[in-house]
Amino acid sequence: MELRHLRYFVAVADEENFHRAAEKLHVSQSPLSRQMQQLEDEIGVDLFEPSGRGVKLTGPGRMFLERAKAILSAADAAVEEAREARDGRIGTITIGFEPGSAFLGSLSTIVALLRKRQPRVGVKLLSMTSTEQQEALQAGEIALAYGNYAPEDASIRSVVLSRTRIGILLPRDHRLARKKQLEVSDLSDETMLMDPRKGHPRLHDDIIAAVRAHGVVLRMAPEIVDPEALWTLVSSGLGLSFAAEKPAGLFLQLGSAVWRPLSDLGVELRDIVMWRLDAERSPLLRPLIEVVKEVRARLKRTGPARKRRGATPTTEARPLR
Repeated sequence: MELRHLRYFVAVADEENFHRAAEKLHVSQSPLSRQMQQLEDEIGVDLFEPSGRGVKLTGPGRMFLERAKAILSAADAAVEEAREARDGRIGTITIGFEPGSAFLGSLSTIVALLRKRQPRVGVKLLSMTSTEQQEALQAGEIALAYGNYAPEDASIRSVVLSRTRIGILLPRDHRLARKKQLEVSDLSDETMLMDPRKGHPRLHDDIIAAVRAHGVVLRMAPEIVDPEALWTLVSSGLGLSFAAEKPAGLFLQLGSAVWRPLSDLGVELRDIVMWRLDAERSPLLRPLIEVVKEVRARLKRTGPARKRRGATPTTEARPLR
């Protein structure tokens, strides 16, 4: 049994006449009659019976008609879905993102714009470090990465969406809080609180290397796993912490701590979007990449976070190898 047999059967059942069904199907009446006879012989059931100058369905024929229409409808839907998938109108896109970046950066804007333009495309988000993202991209496990470090891989394209200065979070009543900006040497006698290195290993290493380049050895407290706990300990006066300006701004709304830039640290936090070059040929991924480029252009027009009066711009940190 083939789908064409079912289509012929439905046409005859709807028209109740072989001649009209043949005209509807653009076939000759004799081949159509033979096809219906073959169908009845194959399933061993009489589907039609004579009725005046035409035919009508038998009891088993009416039941078979319901199933035949359902099968044809499912087949048509499968064909349409295959074409939509080919054209990139449906599917699922997996995005890897750096922990903490989803609600502070432009990822939510990117996903929202994609959903507006491609409503039938699903988005799956996976939290992972920049190193894990690059491995997942190369393995094809994710389609897009939203992280802090660009890969050194010619097969992966990357664009920087934004840059955020790394400075110091300290209690409001701390002696250093009176300064508008700090230097690395100011940290030599301070206790530093940091989150675990495994969360952001390359950023952690860049900060430590930049501090040591100034001949300063930090007095490190035990690592604090929970960011809220870390910032609470800072505001309680138990130590200082390195913090990017943008996330620190959320905490500063509570009024229990202040953030100061480090003029000579030379480390910044970047929001970088990455994808494989071959993704640019994918109908499913092209709209997402266009959204990323549009968001980047929009951010460039509005400019980076406005520099506060008296602040010193930072330079890009070079990732350690």
